[in-house]
Amino acid sequence: MKKGFLIGAGLIVAGLLLQAGVGPFRWEWLAFPVNLTVLLVSLGLLVAAYLLRRKIPFFAWMMRLDAAVPAVIYALALTLVMGFTAQREDGGGIPWISQMLDFWPFVLSYAWLMAILGLTTLNHLLHFRVREIPFLLNHLGLFLALVCGALGAPDTQRLHMTTREGETTCQATDEAGNVHPLDLSVELHDFIMEEYPLQPGAKMRMPKRFASEVTVHTKKGEAIPAVIEVNKPLQTDGWKIYQYDYDEEKGTESEISVFELVREPWQPFVRAGILMMLAGALCLFFFMAPRPKKEDKQ
Repeated sequence: MKKGFLIGAGLIVAGLLLQAGVGPFRWEWLAFPVNLTVLLVSLGLLVAAYLLRRKIPFFAWMMRLDAAVPAVIYALALTLVMGFTAQREDGGGIPWISQMLDFWPFVLSYAWLMAILGLTTLNHLLHFRVREIPFLLNHLGLFLALVCGALGAPDTQRLHMTTREGETTCQATDEAGNVHPLDLSVELHDFIMEEYPLQPGAKMRMPKRFASEVTVHTKKGEAIPAVIEVNKPLQTDGWKIYQYDYDEEKGTESEISVFELVREPWQPFVRAGILMMLAGALCLFFFMAPRPKKEDKQ
């Protein structure tokens, strides 16, 4: 496994040089259509590497445990560092380490692991055997979830929409305050708020439930009446609309409701990968279950 550990160390060094030279990795570089192009090119390279495995021994070596184990160790080590370090988006904390997702060694290590995983999965897929169904489901599901999760992250949108009772709003703002016109609009009919009884010694009652009665107008001309509550979003036109906030000063008399709109176009593929891993785990129990012996059958 010496070669695998040397390659992993080389990626760490290359990542540190990139981090110092060009700054942190910017996921917005991979926004659509760049991410789709990267995915298609990467899949093409994996197929080419598989076809050339007999002529170029390095590609055949990538499908062995000698390559996979060191790659997993490096990826897990960096993930543990991220897990034990407070991650901050404001640029504070430990330099580089507190923004691990933007850390070049982290990105390169996982890219190398995904290349090994993809090539290994392709090899087993083309040499399919029934007893390898759990292996294929687990590995293909993991590849799908991680790759689509990473490449789809730049396309995720989180916007906030402030609405007023009796008005229709068709634009929202991002974290930087930029205004985004939308293909849908939200008409707020009524803001609903329920409170717990006033507790002894308390000066104000705590909110028990707050929701909004709305009609969502889609780009197809549909008018969808709904009640949007906390943890009960409305899903339409690729958006999830969450109840986010209200005018806290007015409380139950608030005429303003704030929604969070989330769009994650790659999320169905990530969910499909997770479901494949779960199916692989179930299949593993089935295939590994002990079979009755002949004398048991008699």
